[in-house]
Amino acid sequence: MSYKSLYSIYYKTPDEWERIYQSRFNSPFTHHISLSIHQYNRHRNNPGFYCYTEEMAVLQESIMKHFNSCMEIIKRLPGVAIPQFLYTCLIEEIKSSNDIEGVHSTRKEIIDALDTPENERQFRRLGGIVNKYDRIINGETIPLQESQDIRDLYNDFIYDEIKRDDPRNLPDGKIFRKDSVDIISGTQKVLHRGIYPESEIIRCMDIALSILNDKGIPSLVRVSIFHYLFGYIHPFYDGNGRMSRFITSYFLAKILHPTIALQLSVLIKKHKKKYYDLFAITDSDINRGDLTPFIIGTLKFTDKAISFTRDNLISKYQKYRDYEKKLDSLDLKNKNVWTVADILLQAAIFSNIGASKQEVRRTIDKSENSVSKYIRQIPCGLVLINKTIRPYRYKLDLSKI
Repeated sequence: MSYKSLYSIYYKTPDEWERIYQSRFNSPFTHHISLSIHQYNRHRNNPGFYCYTEEMAVLQESIMKHFNSCMEIIKRLPGVAIPQFLYTCLIEEIKSSNDIEGVHSTRKEIIDALDTPENERQFRRLGGIVNKYDRIINGETIPLQESQDIRDLYNDFIYDEIKRDDPRNLPDGKIFRKDSVDIISGTQKVLHRGIYPESEIIRCMDIALSILNDKGIPSLVRVSIFHYLFGYIHPFYDGNGRMSRFITSYFLAKILHPTIALQLSVLIKKHKKKYYDLFAITDSDINRGDLTPFIIGTLKFTDKAISFTRDNLISKYQKYRDYEKKLDSLDLKNKNVWTVADILLQAAIFSNIGASKQEVRRTIDKSENSVSKYIRQIPCGLVLINKTIRPYRYKLDLSKI
């Protein structure tokens, strides 16, 4: 049975609203948090809580079922497929997260930052963002225990971007912002006012982080709660949405897999209204501080990300196997030439960018000159070269195999 928000109950069966609220708030299956939810321009502070529901349990079961089937296909993929797929996913995730906030960025900018040596990325636009997402793939551990850790992540992740866009939006407090901040709609209506003053921001963020790290709460539930609370607290003048989505992706990569984590913003962008509605409903005074609908909504997004990733990889794997058989018809007698052709085939199917000579060299453990020689031995016209980005990217032309 689907869980109805107190927000919807208030409008559909107002006579039952108070009774249902009291029943939920005082249920032995309800978990109370040490934060109150206050809607802008309302007088009441509603103590935050969430309920462990049957729907939540079913969703978590569905997530693990789909995750296991996703991992089965990942295990069957050829060697270069996942790195190529992750590279493309990372580009799309960063672009989608920027698009959600109305921040203009191009795929070429993201690729240029990715191809820049790590110690030089801070000098490029999007360098800090690219660096942190790249480290998600490589399994970096990010300390997130107290408010100062959030500020340290902000400095590494998005500080330079905010400074480039508008230095006035940089944090000016001890850790976060000194002044209040409003979230404004397109019609200039105040939708939400972030927590204020800074001492209260720090107190609330430390509570939110204690929930995020509470091993007594199911991992995906605490990540969902933190995602909401970060947006509710709104600790910075700018960059809050991109920060909260990055932190959620970071935990999804650790709990599940980077391929799933790097689908989050892509899916949110496709369902942006539903995403923002989750915040609006949870913020609402008549929802009475019930975080359960937000948790359920986030679990649904996670389940959708897993299914989307699995189906996408299954489709690409089937396509790869079909084309792999056709490589034999090219009569590539040299084993190294066949291996390079296979890598460029994977690049064509699992990435929309292609593979650089350096990536091929690392895979087959040969010199770059050898890689160039092997590429030249692939029949003329079968290799597509993307010269719009450096280093050049190579892949097979599927239409000619």
